[in-house]
Amino acid sequence: MIALWLFGLLLSTTPLPANGQPVVIEPQLGLPQLTIPDNNPLTTEKIALGQMLFFDRRLSADNTLSCAMCHIPDQGFSNNFITIPVGYQRRKGRRNAPTLLNVGYLTPLFHDGRAKTLEEQAWGPLLNHREMANPSPDAVIAKINQIPQYRQAFNDAFKAPPSKTTLGQAIASFERTLIAADSPFDRWYYGHQEKAINQMAKKGFSLFSGKANCIRCHTLNQETALLTDQHFHNTGIGTRGHKTNVLDLKKRDLGRFEITGNPTDRGRYKTPTLRNIALTKPYMHNGRVNSLEQVIHFYNNGGIANPQLSPLIQPLHLSKDEINQLTAFLKTLSSPHVAALIENIQPKN
Repeated sequence: MIALWLFGLLLSTTPLPANGQPVVIEPQLGLPQLTIPDNNPLTTEKIALGQMLFFDRRLSADNTLSCAMCHIPDQGFSNNFITIPVGYQRRKGRRNAPTLLNVGYLTPLFHDGRAKTLEEQAWGPLLNHREMANPSPDAVIAKINQIPQYRQAFNDAFKAPPSKTTLGQAIASFERTLIAADSPFDRWYYGHQEKAINQMAKKGFSLFSGKANCIRCHTLNQETALLTDQHFHNTGIGTRGHKTNVLDLKKRDLGRFEITGNPTDRGRYKTPTLRNIALTKPYMHNGRVNSLEQVIHFYNNGGIANPQLSPLIQPLHLSKDEINQLTAFLKTLSSPHVAALIENIQPKN
């Protein structure tokens, strides 16, 4: 079985519970206590099983793709080198792979918000014909049932055989452990360590919370900072002008509109968290922006005009020095614990 190492930065310093007893994840500086669903309490057995599933290529229709191949651990649990991941039989996906770091705090999920829970989200890539391309949940469960190692692991975790419910619960349990906060910004803002970030980054935060008004969507409060309002906004990225026809609509990515059918949701995508943002390029739902500086230039120019452009998107009139200061601030949002987290969850040969 793939080894699972749960270390003190994530978990309570008390001995790890076993035999199905709940695991409590302690919050890191800058994040609140993680809410665990009542119907899926964390246990070491579930987390270990979820980790096995996350790295297993056999979960795809042709045994070539795992969750970890789009959400690559040492690339910030995203994919730094391609705008849109490639899935089953080299089929190109539709959207950039978002980071899974701190994903347990986020709801709804996906760029368009189509999944309400991590348990539900886990099945999206498994069944998507562009991604892992399984024909049905039953096909996945039938394959899992043929592997003695998994039959035992599911029994250890759930006292039940593999099912659509328990598979989603296992992967979700593992993903909830991917916590990475206690960043230099957190130590400065919440830990009151004045030297945790430099003056340039402090000026950048003043811009972030003032002139640039990034804080309007990438929110924080006096105790914690998710750095996302978890809402949907149209910034213009990915739009193709004002006119559309029926054929064009079938080809285009229309964002939240595809879920709600509400015309005002056309081109809206969920605000991403900015935590660990320096680790998770490329940016935007379509991966078209390659650097933090380019992201800031995009917003500095007021996004891209289109009929549904959010009224919050306005030209910022930032100078070159201010853009550099804002970039410096964004780089302080990376957790120092990411490297250890990655090392401790990689499959051990």
